[in-house]
Amino acid sequence: MQNETQKLELVGTLAASTAHEIRNPLTGIKGLFQLLSEKYKDPKDQFYFSIVNKEIDRINEIVNEFLILGKPTIQKMEEIHLDQVINDLNPLIYSESNLFNVHYSYRINSEKMIVLATMDQLKQVILNITKNALESMSVGGQLMINLDKNEENVILSIRDNGNGISEEDLKKIFTPFFTSKENGTGLGLVVCKRIIESFNGTIEIKSKINKGTEVIITLPLQKGVV
Repeated sequence: MQNETQKLELVGTLAASTAHEIRNPLTGIKGLFQLLSEKYKDPKDQFYFSIVNKEIDRINEIVNEFLILGKPTIQKMEEIHLDQVINDLNPLIYSESNLFNVHYSYRINSEKMIVLATMDQLKQVILNITKNALESMSVGGQLMINLDKNEENVILSIRDNGNGISEEDLKKIFTPFFTSKENGTGLGLVVCKRIIESFNGTIEIKSKINKGTEVIITLPLQKGVV
């Protein structure tokens, strides 16, 4: 475990320094393309500009993952109603589920569930995991989110009935740059783990081939908060 931690720290430091070097010229490129798109209004040119902009945004997403991976500290934390976060994200998750022809359902404990976290990063984790789930399922799949709590923790479960993950791959799932996706970076789940652990929480993945996957996120419950 100590060896894995050291490797992650090394990868994180390298990733963060590389990300900064990439972000600086990328900002300039995006700005110049914005000016060009305003100058050349031909539909064909606009089509090409839209493709380039999408690719720049994709690079930016990877850069953001690199930065989080290399940053042990987090942004300012606040008390967050996790049940409200799920309700806020539901329209996005429903929309994505429809695109994949997947049935989405959720169940939330009616009691208040408050955690100490950073809103944007918490949403990033949930959307990343639901996206992974949707991509693992064929038409007619089922995505289920369950939010509950016990005396000490809030427990968020995200479950699908997709392709599942082999035992061998499951052991490497949080290894930087390991991915089974053709266009994956292998950083998404590593970043999720880093974010959740920075909130003093845990993330666990259970999976069986052709049966599906369940991601369980546990976060400390903030007590005595009105």
